[in-house]
Amino acid sequence: MARSGMTSTVGGQVRADLAEHVTALWCAPGLGVLVGEADRLLDANAAFLGLVGLTADEVVARGWRALLPEDRVHHDEVAFKQLTAADGATFATELVGPDDTRVPVLASVRVLDPDSRRWVAAVVDLSRESQLRRMAETEAAIVATLLADAPFGFALVSPDLRFLRVNAELAAMNGFTVAEHEGRPVFELLPELREDAEPLLRHVLETGEAIRDVEIVGTTPADPGTEHVWRESFFPVRAPGRPAVGVAAVARDETELHRLRAELERVSDQRRVALEEVQRTLLPTELPVVPGLDLAARYMPASEELRLGGDWYDAVVRADALLVAIGDAVGHGVHAVGLMARTSVALTAYLAEGHRPDVVLHRLDGLLQRGDASRPDDGGTVASALVAEVDTVTGTVTYAAAGHPYALLRSADGRVRRLGAAQGPLLGARSPSSYPCATALLEPGGALLLYTDGLVERRDESLTAGIDRLAATVARSRGSAEALVAAAVADCLGGREREDDVCLLAVVRPA
Repeated sequence: MARSGMTSTVGGQVRADLAEHVTALWCAPGLGVLVGEADRLLDANAAFLGLVGLTADEVVARGWRALLPEDRVHHDEVAFKQLTAADGATFATELVGPDDTRVPVLASVRVLDPDSRRWVAAVVDLSRESQLRRMAETEAAIVATLLADAPFGFALVSPDLRFLRVNAELAAMNGFTVAEHEGRPVFELLPELREDAEPLLRHVLETGEAIRDVEIVGTTPADPGTEHVWRESFFPVRAPGRPAVGVAAVARDETELHRLRAELERVSDQRRVALEEVQRTLLPTELPVVPGLDLAARYMPASEELRLGGDWYDAVVRADALLVAIGDAVGHGVHAVGLMARTSVALTAYLAEGHRPDVVLHRLDGLLQRGDASRPDDGGTVASALVAEVDTVTGTVTYAAAGHPYALLRSADGRVRRLGAAQGPLLGARSPSSYPCATALLEPGGALLLYTDGLVERRDESLTAGIDRLAATVARSRGSAEALVAAAVADCLGGREREDDVCLLAVVRPA
């Protein structure tokens, strides 16, 4: 009797423990649990309801077949009959999730009572595991592509500066096979690169900071004796919040790019020299000697070829008059120099023919309106210009301008004014165009200065400020024409790079 009582007590404890465990499983957040009898569903826990996006009443009402994708119903129906006929089984299937998505699951079904065919099923969501597996497969494919087919060099370097992995491209750069790299000290294979590369690798390891786009220059056994230039980046390899366990290096060989860049610079320098020479051949080699007047001029090209413009000046003597002109073809580069050539040659011819300043501008405007007859698309080019005729006896200045900065006239007492009474449109800007003419007096002890906008324009200030600076210089300079030109260049340009061409022409009438 005592033996029987002990067995009953133990059995009761086991049943109590079992009930506690079942309750724990039912409440587990990551495990779906279904209870059924034969073909009917009796209940489902919250984790399972979350998988299918239904309530417990909806699950019971629909039955287990409605929880499966249509293409799996027949297969799982046969399997269900077989497993409920036995003690149970474990199998993989799919459920219809929210928004008709397919949710892969692993189901373990156990029969609780063969007579009533009551059963319980534990259901595990495999979608997270499938996603992780796909991610792992994708990352493995990326690494495989990087090592086999990437068009740049890649290496994984250990904290003791040994090659762990390299791709085919880097192996070819270094002159060793992929297998010959792995496990070898980096600078045992590439001693010529130690001085530039080792400090960078150690910096990344010690600080965990990436270094991007640095130039490494040196030689490798792939091309002995030939210096190469590589553009490289170094990144720490580490888990989030942990120190670096290695360095990933990415390299591109830019040796050919550097060679082409140097060749381009050489050709560009040659082209610049040629353009400047064309400009200089179109400018006067020397200024005329005019009794009673002192002349000086200066031309300075832009600091960069792309900004090289089409500035020009000229001076022609006829009878008792000196004709001076200055102009600026709009634009930069080859086009501007070509326009400058056409305009300056024509202007010199019109001056020599004895035309007044306004007539000269009118004829130049017509020339640019017509364009080059041999090039139908050449119309529409524009230029600015200023033409002045100085009577060498009286000092009377007759002038006309076409969209050009005003000339500055200094009187004998040092006052400076802008000659703005005869301003017309840019040459070639619109048709038909006419240009007014005006007069002023160049007094003994006075000066006349013509210039292009490159002398007075600055990005950080207004054009008015630049002209005011130049006017102050003209007022102070009381010496020769050459002294006036030198002072204007020094005060307006200083030592800064010229963003545009600069031309200036000074006429001084000594007292």
